[in-house]
Amino acid sequence: MAGLIVAGLVVMLLARLSVKRVGANERGVVFRLGKVRERTLRPGLTLLVPFADQLQRVDVSDTCVAVPFQGRTKDGQRARVEAALTFRVADPVAAIVEVRNHGVAICHLALVVLRTEAEQRTFDELSTAREELRLALLREVRPAAAGWGVELDRVEVKSVTHAKPSAPEPTLP
Repeated sequence: MAGLIVAGLVVMLLARLSVKRVGANERGVVFRLGKVRERTLRPGLTLLVPFADQLQRVDVSDTCVAVPFQGRTKDGQRARVEAALTFRVADPVAAIVEVRNHGVAICHLALVVLRTEAEQRTFDELSTAREELRLALLREVRPAAAGWGVELDRVEVKSVTHAKPSAPEPTLP
């Protein structure tokens, strides 16, 4: 009798470890013993090999991230640029394998582009160059994101304003 109970518990444990669910806006990438399986899993239930397969879920819905940049312009003024990027995962395997966190990587790359553009312009030039900033973000971020399995759908530069210093800047004697 005790043997049947133990066998039943083992079967239930293996079933619990084998059956996984992939959500409606997700795709599943399966790693078997650390190696990526070829196909991605669609939404629904799936069976995995216990202790050999590992499932990683990837959100494929549209994601919008705010990219606030604050820095100095060519003429030394402090500027704040508010941008928004909308993207979605097109290749779930590349989004997991090629970069550790595609959302963070896209934000960091956008911040680098905004810093470079701000340092090359005066504040007056920067405040009137919203379309050029948008095109620079598209030109630099879109190819990198494509290499990470992500499609950059939309880039908007919401505002370019004077930044208030968060702390008093030290003065040199």
